[in-house]
Amino acid sequence: MIAISTAYKEALIAVDIEGKKAFRSLDGNAKHAESIMPALDELIDSTGKTLSQNDTYAVVIGPGSFTGIRIGIALIKGLQAGQRKKLIALTTFDLMAYYYVKENNPKKDFITVINALSGLYYICKYNSLGEKIEEPQVVTQEEYQDLQETKVGLSEEGFAEILVRPSPEELLSLCEQLQEKKSFIEDKDLTPLYLRKSQAEDNLNDAKGDKNKN
Repeated sequence: MIAISTAYKEALIAVDIEGKKAFRSLDGNAKHAESIMPALDELIDSTGKTLSQNDTYAVVIGPGSFTGIRIGIALIKGLQAGQRKKLIALTTFDLMAYYYVKENNPKKDFITVINALSGLYYICKYNSLGEKIEEPQVVTQEEYQDLQETKVGLSEEGFAEILVRPSPEELLSLCEQLQEKKSFIEDKDLTPLYLRKSQAEDNLNDAKGDKNKN
């Protein structure tokens, strides 16, 4: 298993090849496009194994940084090319929920939340076991404030009542659970989870709208 997350500032890499494990968190200030592959190569070398011995790739598909998500998926697609290994896709929400349940043993449903900017929020609802019970959606600030469930957010964003910071070890643990459940996808289905347009696309559309009004 090789599992990566580049969906938010801190990139996570986890390797477990034939029982040999290695982990790395990359500084949020690092450029993922330049640092992720060298870091992965170092981790694989440290296990004494080779890339060809890996049997499964897992990647976080969003939501989060549009650029980061594309980098992670492109990397996995590049590694997968010609190998036909098993693929697992998971969301940032899934990873947050897994961490929260593991550390807090909640008794009630809860909401995972990510700042979507422009006064919007990405949310996803889970039960106390960490099972998704509603599809991810985008809500306004007013709708977010009206939510009664416990709100779980990322430490790096810092605005939810409960903050989590998943580690590479937790990423691997969750992915290996998904592997045991045979939650695999086809190559063609490995696509980003985009719940809304990027800020750049929104700005471009706004500019076009203003131009059309003139």
